[in-house]
Amino acid sequence: MADYSSKRLRGGWRSPGVVLVVVIAALAGCASSRAATSVPPVARLVPTAGSSVPGVQLTQLGATRIGLETALVTAGQGGEATFPRSALLYEPTGQAAVYVTSGVLTFVRHFVDVDTITGQVVIVKSGVTPGDHVVTDGAEELLGVQNGVGEET
Repeated sequence: MADYSSKRLRGGWRSPGVVLVVVIAALAGCASSRAATSVPPVARLVPTAGSSVPGVQLTQLGATRIGLETALVTAGQGGEATFPRSALLYEPTGQAAVYVTSGVLTFVRHFVDVDTITGQVVIVKSGVTPGDHVVTDGAEELLGVQNGVGEET
C-alpha cells in the first residue's frame, strides 16, 4: 500500500495547466459581464403627444428580433375601419387594443371598439382610421415593453 502522506502528487491545483484554465475562465466571465451591461436596450418608452400613456420605440435590432410587421387599416364597404385579426390584442380587463405606427419604429397603443370579426378581418367602430398602420406581428412584445414585462425586447 502506498503512503501518499509524505509524497507530493503531480499536477496539483498549482500546476500551470490548471492555473491557465482558471485564469481563462475568470477573464471569460468578466468579458461576458461587461458585454452584457454595455449593450443598449432595443426598446424604450417615449412620450406620446396628447396622452399620458407612452409609446414604444424600437431600434432596428429590436424590430428584427420581434419579427415586426404592420398592415394598412382599410375602409370596409360601409367606410368602417378594418384590419387583420393578427393585430388585435386584449388587455387583462378584456378591452381590445392595437398598436398603431406613430413614427419611425415608434408605436402607440390604441383602444378599439370591435364591431365584428369575420374570419381574419376585424371591423371596428372606433380607435383607428383607414390609412393607419397597425402592428400585426410583434404587438405582444410591444405590450410587454409597455407593461414592464422584461427589460428589453
